[in-house]
Amino acid sequence: MPARPSVPVIHTPDHHFAAMFLILLSRAPDTATLSAATRLADSAVVASWALRPDDLEPLTVEQYRELLTYAAAPEVLDLALYLRGDRKHIRTLMDHIGREIAELLTHYSARQTPRSDARP
Repeated sequence: MPARPSVPVIHTPDHHFAAMFLILLSRAPDTATLSAATRLADSAVVASWALRPDDLEPLTVEQYRELLTYAAAPEVLDLALYLRGDRKHIRTLMDHIGREIAELLTHYSARQTPRSDARP
């Protein structure tokens, strides 16, 4: 009997659990599509890390992956599933990751100046 293909493990922060569950439930991917989508997402994260903004230059690829997982795991997986894990569309997913990171940086940029009306 052939070995059953393993389902990829998707590490999900607690605050994204419900969204990830809904994505998997609504898209209902088969094991091959889910595996392809997670491989595409992983490849896109590494490629996006290589092109990361200067503010994130000190981050390792693992730290960048953790930041993205914390901020936008459901959105990245949803798009990877929509693209059916097709590596020909890696640039589409990379661009999406770049936009998610840029949005995150608008809220938490290290270059923010203190407000003049802030109290010590």
